[in-house]
Amino acid sequence: MARPLSPEKRSALLESATQAVAELGVQASTASIARGAGVAEGTLFTYFESKEALFQELYLHLKRGLADAVMPDYPTGADYMQRMQHVFERYVNWGLANPSARFAVARLAGSGQVSDDTRSEGMQPFLAVAQMMQDGVRDGVLVDAPISFLSSLIEHIADTTIEHIERHPKDAALQRKLGFRVLWRAITM
Repeated sequence: MARPLSPEKRSALLESATQAVAELGVQASTASIARGAGVAEGTLFTYFESKEALFQELYLHLKRGLADAVMPDYPTGADYMQRMQHVFERYVNWGLANPSARFAVARLAGSGQVSDDTRSEGMQPFLAVAQMMQDGVRDGVLVDAPISFLSSLIEHIADTTIEHIERHPKDAALQRKLGFRVLWRAITM
């Protein structure tokens, strides 16, 4: 009978993969990922059938972490600006606290290695945000643009805000306000 899989080893592999992908992108080797987790390379393939399967699972793991930061107490009944500010501030907080995760999810998303099904699954926790953006476009509050375009703007302005806060931590409050003001002007009519 096979031994049960260890949640600790699986978690260590995902954390090591996060670091490796943040630093090297999808060129990170399974050997270096296993080494970073303190396990043999063969052990990695006990948990993930292939490097591609690891990347799919890593993408979902990172998106769940982001959702855990952004979606609790999402103000569904608030106005568009308040809901967008909630998303923006939570994303910035997550990015500042998890720089490797932020870089890794961006590298995976841009790599062509993440399947459409995995991307769709990764978006599930954010459906309320997507609906808010669709409603905002319909109601003439947000720019009439595809949700994917608006999402990219939000992400890039938040990333720029994070980078400025990292360089100028004393001005963090100002950078956050400025970042959101720029975002709101960029996506509203």
